[in-house]
Amino acid sequence: MQIRKIILGIMISLLPTGYLFAADIKVTAEVSPRQAVVGKQLRFVVIVEGKANIKANPELPDLSDFRVFGGSRSSNFSFVNGEVSSSLTFTYVLIPNKPGKQVIGPVKVHYKGQIYASPPVTVIIFNPNQNRPAQSQPAPQGQSVMPQSTAPQSINRRTQEPVFITTEVNKKRACVNEPIILKFKYFRRIPVLSQPQYTAPALSGFWKEDLPPQREYAVRVNGQEYFVTELRVILYPTTSGKLTIGPARLQVAIQGASRQSRDPFNSFFGSGLFSRGQQVSLTSEPISIQVDPVPVEGKPSDYSGTVGKWSMSAKLDRKQAKVGEALTLEVRIFGEGNVKSVGQPKLPDLPGFKVYETVSSSEVQKKEDTIRGVKIYRTLLRPQVTGKLSIPPIHFSYFNHGRKKYERISVPKMELNVLAGETQAENSGMTQTEEPAVDLGVKIISKDIRYLKTNLPLKPGQAVLPGWFWVLGFLVPPILLVLLRFWQQHQARLAADPRYARKIIADKSAQKALNQARHARKQKDAKLFYTVLAQAVSSYLADRMGVSRSGITQREMIQKLHSRGAGKSLTDELVKLFDETDFARFAPGQADPEAMAMLEKRAEDLLLRFKPILSKEAKQ
Repeated sequence: MQIRKIILGIMISLLPTGYLFAADIKVTAEVSPRQAVVGKQLRFVVIVEGKANIKANPELPDLSDFRVFGGSRSSNFSFVNGEVSSSLTFTYVLIPNKPGKQVIGPVKVHYKGQIYASPPVTVIIFNPNQNRPAQSQPAPQGQSVMPQSTAPQSINRRTQEPVFITTEVNKKRACVNEPIILKFKYFRRIPVLSQPQYTAPALSGFWKEDLPPQREYAVRVNGQEYFVTELRVILYPTTSGKLTIGPARLQVAIQGASRQSRDPFNSFFGSGLFSRGQQVSLTSEPISIQVDPVPVEGKPSDYSGTVGKWSMSAKLDRKQAKVGEALTLEVRIFGEGNVKSVGQPKLPDLPGFKVYETVSSSEVQKKEDTIRGVKIYRTLLRPQVTGKLSIPPIHFSYFNHGRKKYERISVPKMELNVLAGETQAENSGMTQTEEPAVDLGVKIISKDIRYLKTNLPLKPGQAVLPGWFWVLGFLVPPILLVLLRFWQQHQARLAADPRYARKIIADKSAQKALNQARHARKQKDAKLFYTVLAQAVSSYLADRMGVSRSGITQREMIQKLHSRGAGKSLTDELVKLFDETDFARFAPGQADPEAMAMLEKRAEDLLLRFKPILSKEAKQ
């Protein structure tokens, strides 16, 4: 019975789709919002769905009372339990030309000789100076709504422009090495026809650090919706005086507004096939920054120019050594600020040691609008005498720009037990023994020629191919064809839908990262362990929710988890785990295998508890 079902399923799947299913097509159209003002944009969404592999384009009604902008197109195809279903979504932008009650007629779809139409949609358009009732319009079914915010008053003067750019800073007065956040924003409310060409502003007199990848969101400026792309950098002034952030520039081709075109390619490409659009060159305003020197009053004698919020630790790589043995003194300065400009702490006098040159390295972590990290200074020491040797306390001074004062941090003295060294022959002219010859282990097995045997045991009349071979020969190829079809559909969806692809591999990627963290723990590499563990948790949650791994902030991640039903106690545990991994990554101290194992267990437990919440959301 099972074999019959399989064969029947294979025969059905190989038939043309048109013979399998009656064309059950549904066309819907929705306008959002239903009330608008002349000149303000509306979103017109058409959805064509049904139990068939639909490839038809919609025929739009008369839209002569609107300016129409070519929209986007998305598709979805599924084949589940022998049943085909697909949907096409077309999104257009409409800008009304006159007030009044406007009826957008039915949208038609021609499919296999049949005509399917959507119900008409009514919208009310007001004059700009006409009062209109407030209305909360829900988003069309199946459409996602981007997060919106209100634009600052400083850009309201640009509301009549379809595209524009701005640059802004979080402060216009700072001291040397104090962080300044520079934001570049690209606003657009009409489609663009080319990849924008961005020229960053000139930043003479600043040290620049890029912040995590660009953000995408929507914003309303005087009632008009703009899509915004935002880039952020942190600037550290390197000199005092009046500094200027130059203008940013952007070149882009935009699509001009037009009535419905007779160009047959417009319905697919959103504009004429050979249209290059209108080239626009955008320039932002320069920004002046007043940079003050750090205060002279109260400046410590060992101040080296470091600004920020810092802590310090120091350690020797061992507590006991022999005379003449090399050991390393490691000093770590960790916190917030320009990590790469952190000065070297002055070492005290070290009697009983031979001191060699100090080398430095730095590690930087960019998170939300801050830069954290650690500057590491390593100095090679050789004890010259036996007994108890001490390294006096080490001090470091910096300027806290938040508190507007100098602060000093210290580490306590360290002790080393030095034993007598063994007498070693140095430069004694010892001869090096020659290496013995290597036995390759090659042996002669035989010197005779081995002839091929030709007496194969074939009997006349014996059946070369049994009957089951012919059964499999006819059954296996159709099964392989069906499997190939499913595999192609799966690969096509993976290529067309990145969110689906990331959800598919989320568990596998998280397990791989956890295995890497476990290996780092066993190797007692604490820094790698905490880094990989935090990335494993954050990347898994981002993949399951279909958001950018590096673009989403911790606050946004928590908000999205709450919206998907995660409780506050669960998200609090997540925040606590992130804080602990951040602190442990930059904080000093020896690797504690027991603490690391417990943190790894907590991370695995969190992933297991979040999985049903995110899986349930994905099915809805």
